[in-house]
Amino acid sequence: LMPHVEILKPVYDELAEELVNWFEPGVFKCEPTDEDGHRIKAVVVNPYACTMSRNYMRNPILKESIKMSRIPNHFIFSVESVGMMEPAVIVAEALKVLKEKCERVSGLADDALAMGE
Repeated sequence: LMPHVEILKPVYDELAEELVNWFEPGVFKCEPTDEDGHRIKAVVVNPYACTMSRNYMRNPILKESIKMSRIPNHFIFSVESVGMMEPAVIVAEALKVLKEKCERVSGLADDALAMGE
């Protein structure tokens, strides 16, 4: 499932640097800012790189500032091939088979409903 990382409360300066260092490279980055006299601010750059590490929860301020979850209908997978077929062809063929099976189940369900009437 695709990670979803959200900053609920702004994270500034030393705390922003700490947050960037606790997560996998590329999830957060520090950007210059002049908000309320702060130097830098943490922003989410690439939630895909997140492995759902909970290290930030050691710090009570960060625990209240960051929310991590997963997007329930977004799946990440890879297909590898050692044969003649390219991974994209394998996925396309698998989707055709899945579509045929879904149509068959749908037809059986329609038949069952028709018998019950």
